[in-house]
Amino acid sequence: MSILEADLVDYVYLEDDTATPVLVVSDPLTWKPPEDEDHLEALRVKLNSQIAFVETGQIRGVWPGFAGGLVRVEVVARHSLTRMAEDFYHAAGRVMKEANMDLHFRLCDS
Repeated sequence: MSILEADLVDYVYLEDDTATPVLVVSDPLTWKPPEDEDHLEALRVKLNSQIAFVETGQIRGVWPGFAGGLVRVEVVARHSLTRMAEDFYHAAGRVMKEANMDLHFRLCDS
């Protein structure tokens, strides 16, 4: 699964230390023109679906005891961010914060 499958949650786990639900998004796409515009759109759609997963209560299908609170979305990527991608992440992070979600980017080290 990846950002190309917007209607799916790629992976979900409960962080041990804080008991925070973490939705993992797999991003294997590159940030090279001209595909970078398509990459941004796919990422935007995928992040919106993560917000909907939480806001519609679908997350309770994974954790029935979830009563609200912070949810982290962690995008695990294979390619470093460009300036345009960094700007997108900052803007998306602000939007997600309004939904009580925290957006993180992690570069896969393999």
